[in-house]
Amino acid sequence: MSDAERGPERVDEDEEDKAAQSPNLTLLYSLIALALAAAIGLALLIVMPFHHRR
Repeated sequence: MSDAERGPERVDEDEEDKAAQSPNLTLLYSLIALALAAAIGLALLIVMPFHHRR
């Protein structure tokens, strides 16, 4: 095989490796949404006793 034939194969493997290493955006956004919901819930637990005293 010549170098011209081997070159594109290596590029394809590199692209596949990059795709395999990229983060799963659905999982990432789901974790962010869960953390946001947990933070809001914690804030509500802190604020509610003061709100009911009024």
